[in-house]
Amino acid sequence: MYEIEITTNFSAAHRLRDYNGKCERLHGHNYKVIVSARANSLGPGGMVIDFGVLKTAANKVVERLDHTYLNDVEPFDRLEPSAENIAAHLFQEVSKQLNEKANMLYSVSIWESDTSRATFRRDLDPRT
Repeated sequence: MYEIEITTNFSAAHRLRDYNGKCERLHGHNYKVIVSARANSLGPGGMVIDFGVLKTAANKVVERLDHTYLNDVEPFDRLEPSAENIAAHLFQEVSKQLNEKANMLYSVSIWESDTSRATFRRDLDPRT
């Protein structure tokens, strides 16, 4: 199994609506985003997927979130803007950008800080 990763980032503010604690107050993060793709064999050029293609797809998606108040941006205007939900949303949106290569997308991790990360990962076992 081959795996590649790209890293990008964005900055945004949010508040957790259904939470009792300090994160229910308005605050922001400099999010680090790691996007991973996997393949059992290499394609043209000896690659899983071109790093540039993966980075372009990820950047197109995070541009929409950069320097926003996430609670005002769809789908977070109705969905809790937690790191877990942001990771899942980015996974779905990057998949759309990759078109026929979407099946190579394996995971998206969101770092809210140097010590806190959430990951959404493709389930590779169709039985679960």
